[in-house]
Order: sequence, then C-alpha cells, then structure tokens
Amino acid sequence: MMLLVESVFSRMSASPRFVRIRSLLLLCIAPVVLGAAQPEPRSTELLDRLLGVRDAILASGAPQDAAFITVWDFDGTILDGDCSEGLQRDGRTVYPGLAQLSIEDGLSALYSKNGGFAAFWRDYSLLDERIGHWIAYPYILQMLRGANADQVSRLAEDAFRTRYSPHYFASSVYIIRGLQSAGVEVQIISASAERFVRGAAATLDIDSERISGIRVIERAGLLTEELIYPVTWADGKRKRLEQILQARADAEPGKPIYVIGGFGNSYNTDGPFLAWIAKRSLPAGEPVVVMINGGPSPAAYSGLFTEVEQHALVAESAASSH
Repeated sequence: MMLLVESVFSRMSASPRFVRIRSLLLLCIAPVVLGAAQPEPRSTELLDRLLGVRDAILASGAPQDAAFITVWDFDGTILDGDCSEGLQRDGRTVYPGLAQLSIEDGLSALYSKNGGFAAFWRDYSLLDERIGHWIAYPYILQMLRGANADQVSRLAEDAFRTRYSPHYFASSVYIIRGLQSAGVEVQIISASAERFVRGAAATLDIDSERISGIRVIERAGLLTEELIYPVTWADGKRKRLEQILQARADAEPGKPIYVIGGFGNSYNTDGPFLAWIAKRSLPAGEPVVVMINGGPSPAAYSGLFTEVEQHALVAESAASSH
C-alpha cells in the first residue's frame, strides 16, 4: 500500500497547491496502512506545515536536490512507552522492555536469565533515582557487555515485529509516512541503546543507519561497556545531531541540508535538540518543532514548540500479553 502511495506522490508537483491533496490522501488511506486506529486530526495540520516549509524553501530558490530532514525522539514520541524499560499501566505489564528480554534470553553476564531481571531493575532504579539518567540509561546497554551484538539486534527486531509495533502512536506514524512519501528524511535519535532502537527500522520503513542511540565499542562482534560519546540523552542528542549533519555535509559537499522539523516528548530529554532546531534560520518559513504529551512548558522553552497530545495507537486492540 505505501509503495502505491509513494508512486502516486512521486508524480505530484512539489508546489504548495498539492500539499493539502497529499495530506488528505494520506488521511484517507490511514486506516488501511496504520491498522485499527486513525491519527488525531492535528497530525494533518502538522504534516501540512512541514511540507509547506519544504515547498517554501524550494520556491525561494533552493536546489531541487536539497536534503530536507526531520528529527525524532523514539520512546514516548513514536512508541507509546519505552522499548528499553517496557510499559506498565494500571499495575499491569503492557509489554516487557528489551532490558528484560535480553536478560531472560541469557545475554547478560551480570544478571541470571532466571530471576535476574528483578535484581537488574533494583540496581537500575537506584542509579536513576540517586545519580541520574546520564548514568542509568547507558547502564542498560553496559550490563550486556560480552553479549553477541548481532544476537542483541535480532532480539530487538523480533520484539518490534511481534510486540512493540502495535503500540506506535498512529499520529506519529501517519506524519512519518507522509514525510517519507514526500521525500523528506526522517532521523531518529533515542536515549535507548542503538542496538535496541534500530530494531524498529523494518516496522517503520526507515534505514537503520538513520536511527541513533546509545552506543558502546564492539570488539570481535561482542559488546563492551566502553561508551561511545556523545551519549544520546539531553544535550547529547543535540551533539549527535550535529555529528550527523556534519557527516552528511562532508559526504556531499555543496548540497544544502535543511532541518525543517523535530519531535519529542520530554523537555528534560528532548528539549535541547528541539530548541536547537527551533532556533535555526531557514531560507523561508520556520521549523516545525513539536512536543508530544510533554505537559506544561518550562520557562526556558516557552513559545518554542507546538504542544500536542496524542493517544491513539496503530492497533488499539493489539494483544499485550505476548
């Protein structure tokens, strides 16, 4: 279905008068592409705004082969919940996270596959509460030191295919599909382990190389505990984005790259990279920067972001008892 839609869009002009037609077509086929739930109506407006900025930049004289990029957080922004920690709601497990699945698959040398997750969760929670996210988030990957890296990736890919993808936000997937169909690149920068979050690539039709997360040095195909910086949390996400853009500029010198939008769900974790995008100057229009379910804006970010709430999932009736 998406290949058909992309074929139709490829025949459409990039002029502004086609933006609304493109958005309406996506909204009409959304129930087929996304599953049971339709995206919230606000998502059509956001997609229109993003494509309008792209078209305004092209109309201002930018080269037709210019690159247009949007940058997304993952957990809580695309996925309802957290692929590393899992999702608990009303005292029940909606789905287990990849930290638990990795331990139960015998991939951790620190925690036994039989009952070790409880010990891990206690240690992880203490690190998070007493020291902070900056040490707790990397620990999820570091506790897998010695594990076969490809085995971790296969576990993640299977989890997204069989457990997590029904829990994607319908609105986020709708916007991502619309951007991809219009030739706008989607980059994901997550505070989850890169080996975890790249497992979502196939279910989102995104090149895994465009998904970044927390990384460690790998030797002979095995994970180590040695972090690769920046750690993609808070300002580390902004630094990673700058690395990505610099690498693209080095690979394609002279080709303009425009970051036209950003999406996150946490002022604490995503605020720095979203603010960086919001404050960038474009040849025409302004970046569309969205805070999803983030609550009241702190003073430091007042007026910078479009604040939205979204709750509809790709498959509302998806079983959560795998």
